[in-house]
Parts: sequence; C-alpha cells; structure tokens
Amino acid sequence: MAALNLVPYAPEWAERWDRFVMEESQNGTFLQTRRFLSYHPEGRFQDASLMVAMDNGELVAVVPAAECEVGGELWYRAHPGSTFGGIVLSKRLLQADKVIALVQALDGRLCQRYRACELKITPALFAARPTELLEYALFYCDYAQETEISAYVPMAGQTPETLRARYSATKRYELKRAEAQGLTAAWLNGEAELTAFYDLLSLNMQKFNTVPVHTLAELTDFARARLREETRFLGVRDAAGALVAGACLFSFAQTRTLHTQYLASDTRLSGYSPSAFLYDQVLRAGLELHASQVSLGTSTFRHGHVLNIGLIQNKEGFGCEHSLNRLFTKRYR
Repeated sequence: MAALNLVPYAPEWAERWDRFVMEESQNGTFLQTRRFLSYHPEGRFQDASLMVAMDNGELVAVVPAAECEVGGELWYRAHPGSTFGGIVLSKRLLQADKVIALVQALDGRLCQRYRACELKITPALFAARPTELLEYALFYCDYAQETEISAYVPMAGQTPETLRARYSATKRYELKRAEAQGLTAAWLNGEAELTAFYDLLSLNMQKFNTVPVHTLAELTDFARARLREETRFLGVRDAAGALVAGACLFSFAQTRTLHTQYLASDTRLSGYSPSAFLYDQVLRAGLELHASQVSLGTSTFRHGHVLNIGLIQNKEGFGCEHSLNRLFTKRYR
C-alpha cells in the first residue's frame, strides 16, 4: 500500500470531512460529522482528530477523536462527544492488508504521545457496509475488545398487527391497560412541548442520580437547525392532555435505522404505566418513517461487563433481536 499521510483535522476541512463521512465512507454516520461534533462548546474537548490520505491526496479515512486524561495517563479516545466514532473508512478501502496498514500507521503515530488508544467503532446496525474487516484489523494489531449488547426490531414486511404479535403476553397486557387510559401519541415540535419532554426526561433520570447527556438547548438546536433531518420527538399524552411519556429519536440515513436516543415515562402514575404504549408508538413511528429497523439501544454498563437484566428483558418483550457494539483498546509502551 502506498504511503499514508496522517494530518490533524483543522476547521477549514469541515466541509470535506463531512462529505467523506456521509457520502464516501463505508461506516460513517452523522454522529461523526463536524456538523454534529461542533455542537460542543469550544474547550470542552481537546480535539485530536486525524485525516488519513494517500500520497495522491485521496482521503481514505478520518478518525474523530480527542485526547483525554485517564487515571493520570494521556489517552487517545474515539471522540467522547459522540456515541461512537473510531476509524471511518473509505468505501474504496476493502482489502485486509490496506486496512491493517492503516491501523499500523495510526498506532505508529499515536504511540509517540499517548499511553493508550480507545476506539468505539460504528456498530454494524448503523454502518452502510459490514464492519468485520476493520474489527479484524484491530484484533490483528493487538487491540483488546469489549462488547456491549444492543437491541433492535426489524421493520421489513411489518405491520402494526405483526409487530404486536411479536410482543410477549406481558407486554400485550401492559399495552391494553395503557390504551384503556385513552392515551394518544403525536410528534412534538414547539418550544413548550420540547421543554415538557425534557422536564419529564430529567425527572426520569433522577432515579439513577444522573442527568441527560444533552441539555434542552442542545436538543432544541438539533431539532431546529443542526440535525433537522435526523432528530424527532414523539410524545404520549393522557386523556386530559398531560404529557406522560416521550422519546427523542435519531434517524440514520445510511441504514434507515431509527434509534431511541432517549425514552422517558412518568413513573408517578398509579394503576398503569405508559411505557408499553410509548414503545409501541416508537415502533409504529418506524413503520411511518419507512425505517429498516428501530434501535432500542444498549442494556449494559461498564463497557458491557454489567448487564441490566430488567432492561434487556423489557426490550425483548417487544420482539427485539440483538446486535453488538464493540470497543477496542490498545496500550502503548
């Protein structure tokens, strides 16, 4: 393989970077574009992203990443401002020796400054092409792997009736109880609606002593400007019109995957829970939007070493199938 040139990303390359990720790569998504990553305020991360080009100037990969301190050591990490990142490869880079050479070139540069490299690559569920070649190249270059389990529901050939037939008896019972309350679902758009959703989400997350990753202002920016084509909010209201559940959904164009970024329901209600109705409406939204699959997210913590049994069982109750998210780590020196 011809020599590779690894060049630090600079803001003047934003348009070229985004065109490569969205149009020329085999595993890029909007989460690795500068359009998305630039929502973070300047100074939040020490960006260390790289662009990889051949001698003739052909761009063959980009690596969205930042340098972070981990246990007193300087690490190179797949961009912490994104759910996943890692190496984003050109559609033309399909030979094992070339992908291995690229990983080796990356290691050769990083080992001079960093103690470790951590890459959370695009899951197969969101990648336009299979990711096995990149995964093998990382294994070949002595990266250790950790694995998260995720859940999704395939949409091909489905109808609202066939979707419901896949639900467990428990979920169908919970859904009937919720429907008996006169619940309705609709897209959320206005400032007051998004604020009500965010308040409900924040209340939901207090149970875990945490807060949403994104602020209300950031989510509003996504929906109205930065990610207008990718972001939607779905709300569930009771018979009196009060918001009792909601979802923030991301659409991934390359694989037509609808992803549940946030799900929230009012757990203070007595006699029923709107959660089953919300899940059902999210899946129906997948049909409405012609999604190939609806991603329900991961059910693990600590890089997959801890499985939330209740959470995965809840998703399995809606007829989900399973996919994997992989994190690769290599220590230098």
